[in-house]
Amino acid sequence: MAKGLLLCATFLMCVSVLLAVQKPPTVQVYSRYPVEIGKSNILNCYVEGFHPPKINITLLKNEDPLSTKQTDLSFKEDWTFQLLTYAEVFPNGKDRYSCKVEHATLENPKIVQWGLAFPAFINAFLQFFYL
Repeated sequence: MAKGLLLCATFLMCVSVLLAVQKPPTVQVYSRYPVEIGKSNILNCYVEGFHPPKINITLLKNEDPLSTKQTDLSFKEDWTFQLLTYAEVFPNGKDRYSCKVEHATLENPKIVQWGLAFPAFINAFLQFFYL
């Protein structure tokens, strides 16, 4: 009986190792609210679908790290993980915001730029007067 339990436990450990496949993260960068120049907003970096769970997420403003907050690490139905990192920002049309993700599956850090979602005429205005 004990030998059967030991064999079963060994089998389960082997299966769990096989299921622990490394998966690279998917990264999305977006604002919580519609963007208004000079007004406070929350910039989110949502990272999902990664395994193993150890990951570094940094929000950047003009390549400098921002002070951030983070949700608790959680897992999805497929046993991959998800995490949200966020920071307060004051978009002005000049600063560049991005999210840098470092994970065991990535040879180099993955950097995703945040594209301000302004209508075309506002982008043209900003380009002409501010940039």
